[in-house]
Amino acid sequence: MFNGKQLSHEIEVSSIAFGSRLDDQNQKEHILFSIGKDRRLFEYNVYASEGHTELVVHHCFFVEQEALPSCCIWYPKKDSKEDLLLTANDEYKMKVWNPQAKQSRKTCLGPTYGGEIKQMKILKVES
Repeated sequence: MFNGKQLSHEIEVSSIAFGSRLDDQNQKEHILFSIGKDRRLFEYNVYASEGHTELVVHHCFFVEQEALPSCCIWYPKKDSKEDLLLTANDEYKMKVWNPQAKQSRKTCLGPTYGGEIKQMKILKVES
């Protein structure tokens, strides 16, 4: 179902990610993120956009100063009480973000062989 469109990024979009969290009334809320070569992360409110021609931008902030973001994924909530997003860049760094607080929680060096990370997927591993 079409909910709207938005020309948010100034240049190429690197990746998009969908996630879900609880809103203020403890209702499940689905959200959309986009990360672009302009080093910005946009969070869109899909439900508020219903019936409009444009997606409603909920948050926007810079995720990099020099590196170019290459992909992002909604981080599974297992050990944390906050909603998190994982990003990777062309300098092989991976960052965990709290999009509501617009703060980086952790930065790690990713694999440095085989080129930059362009896709990520959540794997379900049974213990």
